[in-house]
Amino acid sequence: MYEEIVKRLLSYPQRGQIQIDFDAKRQFFRLSVPIFSCKVDLPGRVKEYAAARKNLTFKPHATAYELNENQVLLIQEIPFSLDFQATLRQEIDQFWKMSRKCHQMLSEIAVEETYKNALYLDSDS
Repeated sequence: MYEEIVKRLLSYPQRGQIQIDFDAKRQFFRLSVPIFSCKVDLPGRVKEYAAARKNLTFKPHATAYELNENQVLLIQEIPFSLDFQATLRQEIDQFWKMSRKCHQMLSEIAVEETYKNALYLDSDS
């Protein structure tokens, strides 16, 4: 019975590039979305920010950054229960909003690094 529920939940129209996976053994949903990417190489400060949080998880649930060669992913694991729990749709919507905020933050970090001299952000001055 729960397999039908899981299949229906996984067929939820995904926003953007959100990927939804289900681990039946550990009973959790894994949501992932790229929040920052570059065609060549990530800016140094963005890499540092994501690397500094490599093995850390944040709330809600188990949320973390994953750093690939030229992109940063936001990952969240949501436990699945056969008992009553909030809808997956609501969780996906909250995850999407969080990913947009993280994208904005990493974009601002990249802009500051790129235009540091023009913005007079150099601490030596």
